[in-house]
Amino acid sequence: MLTGQLPPTVEPKESFVRNYLVKGAEYLVDLDSDGIEEIIRPEKRDGIDWLTIMNSSRAEIFSAKFFASGGNSAIYKLKLVYLTPKVRTLIIYLDEGSTHGLKFESTARIYFLSYEDEKLSTLSLNPGPHIYHEKEGQRDQYWRRDFLVDVKDINKDSQREVIVHFGHIQHIYEYKGNGDWRRY
Repeated sequence: MLTGQLPPTVEPKESFVRNYLVKGAEYLVDLDSDGIEEIIRPEKRDGIDWLTIMNSSRAEIFSAKFFASGGNSAIYKLKLVYLTPKVRTLIIYLDEGSTHGLKFESTARIYFLSYEDEKLSTLSLNPGPHIYHEKEGQRDQYWRRDFLVDVKDINKDSQREVIVHFGHIQHIYEYKGNGDWRRY
């Protein structure tokens, strides 16, 4: 320390051992239109939400971790949509859980799992907006917003956009290609 030199930093090795694994129901969906259904399964790994996609031989194709903001989080809905004949998106609805204390708060969010040309090797996950927000604060303050999710071709370019709206609040998400989403 007196010379002004710092010892070299050592990156800690991640030695994580999974203790708890709860597998959810398995859903069979032909994601790539090859006549063979893929397996989609939500999981809880040590209290963290995951989504796993496997081929018909049960080999893992894709796996993603979702972060919650409170207890009792869960993936509660999946919706496969065609943005164009060559671009598909699996909209994943995640209840991010709730917190209790001086205030109560609960949120839900959607994620976009997109792929192009029926190639599951191009799967790309992007977080979307909150679609539910409930909050109770001190002094009897309470609010709840339950957004609607719709898929429409807004700008008439033959590609559908994902619209999330509540009252006068609107969020429009457009797929730009290669897993890239833009919000307007």
